[in-house]
Amino acid sequence: MALIGAGPLEVAALSGSIFLSNLPEAAGGARGMRSGDGGMGRGKVMGLWTGTALVLAAAAIIGNLALQDAPDTALALIRCFAGGAVVASLAVEVFPQAFQEEKYWTGVAAALGLVLALALSSLG
Repeated sequence: MALIGAGPLEVAALSGSIFLSNLPEAAGGARGMRSGDGGMGRGKVMGLWTGTALVLAAAAIIGNLALQDAPDTALALIRCFAGGAVVASLAVEVFPQAFQEEKYWTGVAAALGLVLALALSSLG
């Protein structure tokens, strides 16, 4: 969705930032998949991550092509759904651990982050 109407440099910048931001979590996940009694081999883990990356890349390309002529209201609904999914994921995975480590500042940081995101989105 973010790439509809984007040029090659914008596509490269967004793709690179998504790759770099997810790399540490993927490395930790791969390490967890290899450890333990039922751990997978290195080749199987790499195959699984490579397959996942290919499926997600194909989904992004297909979605971009399918939604190029979509009306703004449809795009707005999709963005709202995606934003809700991100917030739900953060609430389940990140907030509990952050609250456990730092009770007071977790809420303040979340509120400031949302206000900053709103301010930045209103600039452009």
